[in-house]
Amino acid sequence: MFEAMEQFVRVVELGSFSAAAESLGKKPSSITRKVNQLEHEVKTKLLIRSTRRLDLTPDGEQFYNQCKQILQSVDTAKHSFVKDDARVDGSLGIATFDTVGRGVLVPLIAQFRAKHPETKIAISLDNNLSDLHKGPFDLAIRYGRPDDSSLLFRPLRNMPNVLVASPSYLQQSAPLESPEDLKFHACLAFYRSRQYTWWHFKKGSEHRKIRIDPTLSSEGGTPLLMWAKAHQGITLVSKLFIEEDLKNGNLVELLPNWQASLTEQDNAMLYLVWKPSSAQKPIVRAMINDIVAELSDRE
Repeated sequence: MFEAMEQFVRVVELGSFSAAAESLGKKPSSITRKVNQLEHEVKTKLLIRSTRRLDLTPDGEQFYNQCKQILQSVDTAKHSFVKDDARVDGSLGIATFDTVGRGVLVPLIAQFRAKHPETKIAISLDNNLSDLHKGPFDLAIRYGRPDDSSLLFRPLRNMPNVLVASPSYLQQSAPLESPEDLKFHACLAFYRSRQYTWWHFKKGSEHRKIRIDPTLSSEGGTPLLMWAKAHQGITLVSKLFIEEDLKNGNLVELLPNWQASLTEQDNAMLYLVWKPSSAQKPIVRAMINDIVAELSDRE
């Protein structure tokens, strides 16, 4: 069935049985037979055939997307290991955002180059995250599962946000007992091109959307965190990056009964994303392994 799925995906992507057959070095009749067998096995019609074109049925479109994910997962598994004797050299580009770049990638890259000194690595801390297909990047670390089905990815870990401020700021400010009380406080938030910034709060089935008018704003999370520790106000930050500050009392978590997030969907899962073409490079596979080891089960 796996071979039939591969051939079905190739037919859909190339638009005809003959084109798929040519690309795979097979006869069109062989491809047609495999797809017919596949439709018989899944007990539904996948393609609408005409003399001029092929169209996916609704079930076919859903099955195609599932096949793509399965094939990508298999491809990832095949290239997920770096042999001990494999030479890791060459260049690598990684796109991520400010806090993960500074807090995780910068020290990880130093360790990586100590193991593989013949490598060259560039990182971008552009919080908009460059398009992997257009930019000079092989990997990206971002929040939320990517919409682009042509990219390979794996979830790393959940990264919930928390609302924090310094004890000194809280001592001289109004009480904060509900999300609505934020209007009485200095808020430190990401810079947005649109007019308003919103923070979202959930507790059970309850959802509150709070408009924020930032006193200080930044494109990256590092300045926001530095300002919070300098008693400038309240900010929303991933708990992973402030665990030590919470332990030693530099920062205090606020409204702990509410789950705070920057978006209504609360995309707190961190994903590692890469281009299929990049997975062939030993340096990419080695870096994927190191990032997964560092972030997947980090507590």
